[in-house]
Amino acid sequence: MKHNVALFLILLTAFAVSGCAKHYCSVGENSTFGCHSYNPIEKPESSPTVLLRSQSITKDGLEVSTAVLSDWESVEIFGLDLAKERIQPVWINIKNNTDEPYYLIKTNTDPYYFTSNEVATMNHQTFAIDVNKAIDSYVKNKSITRHIPPRNEASGFYYSTWDPGVKYLDIALYRENDLKHFVFRHEVPGLKLDYHNIDFENLYKEEEITNIESCEELVEVMSSIACCTQKKDGTGENDPLNFVVVGEPDVIFGAFTRQGWDVTETINVSSVWKTAKAFFTHNRLRTSPMSALYFYKRSQDIGLQKARSTIHERNHLRLWLTPYVYQGKTIWIGAVSRDIGSYFTWKTQWKTAHAIDPDIDEARNYLIQDMIFSQSLKEVGMIKGGIIPADRDEPHVNFMGQPWWTNGGRAVFIFDEEVTSLDDLEEFDCDPD
Repeated sequence: MKHNVALFLILLTAFAVSGCAKHYCSVGENSTFGCHSYNPIEKPESSPTVLLRSQSITKDGLEVSTAVLSDWESVEIFGLDLAKERIQPVWINIKNNTDEPYYLIKTNTDPYYFTSNEVATMNHQTFAIDVNKAIDSYVKNKSITRHIPPRNEASGFYYSTWDPGVKYLDIALYRENDLKHFVFRHEVPGLKLDYHNIDFENLYKEEEITNIESCEELVEVMSSIACCTQKKDGTGENDPLNFVVVGEPDVIFGAFTRQGWDVTETINVSSVWKTAKAFFTHNRLRTSPMSALYFYKRSQDIGLQKARSTIHERNHLRLWLTPYVYQGKTIWIGAVSRDIGSYFTWKTQWKTAHAIDPDIDEARNYLIQDMIFSQSLKEVGMIKGGIIPADRDEPHVNFMGQPWWTNGGRAVFIFDEEVTSLDDLEEFDCDPD
């Protein structure tokens, strides 16, 4: 009996100590109870994260400001490792300078958001009743309210689901017969992303840029672009360039982010390790590095992906900024495909490659449907030319020896800064044929 009691006390002590060891402290008001402590920042709105990285939009008497916390900033401000629970706090400040009350529609920004009680409970400490009460109080008091009275201001945190690299926010404010959208796109510190290596402002010289004004000329130019990605020296035919994107960069990539497309990490020791781990554990990795495909004698400017259940299955796309501008908007050429497996090969640096769905039009058509529901498209359509049609019996073959076939269509997406309903979406139909 004595041995059992002693063993129980040892285990109880070890359990309590391990509970103390897992929590974080930061500069702020100190709440210490025994071996437990809770040290959040008392005024997060004054932190450098909120002050220096916040973005603001003013519209019709409403001013909305937002800032997104990185993993380590969540620890610093909340004194809790929220990212471990896949929680990403977003600071929101709303100034209502109108004579009507507005309401924040939280589900519009993230239908899977966390309540303050969820966040607090998920981060409770073991055997620390008073500390847990302090956590409950802080998380609750620092959360944003739904109701913004007229001539008033509301601020606080919104507890969203965790997103790596880039965070898209659509802040919706509602009153009777009126709904306002405030769209933000934040880069979240912590990852080295592929497009960080590209100097888009100086990618082309001024004399290299061609302005296009008519849709007929746009069709002609986009149809004349080579069918496929190439070798680094500009030769050969690899995967097809099967879509065109036209619009302001922030609008374009805000739409992709809203639809769940994640950015891509550069290939480095950290990203390769995470990729290898996901490969062997059959887990998904939302920001997995992409192999280089080439066009304009350079690898993709931006890689985006939609991870599915495992790293072996994902939709991914690559984009290149072209030297063309359509009615003042940038034009991008892209290649989209669907990964349906992976395999070992001696043809790549990392000795692995993804197998693509050979029905390449399926990925293109998926992208069309996905972008239609982004509510950012003004026009969408299809052009012919540039890609030679092929079928299952006589397919094209890429550099990895994988077959693919297509009807030869190249999707065209014209984006608009204003939110566009499905009823207002127009068909891009300007084919001179």
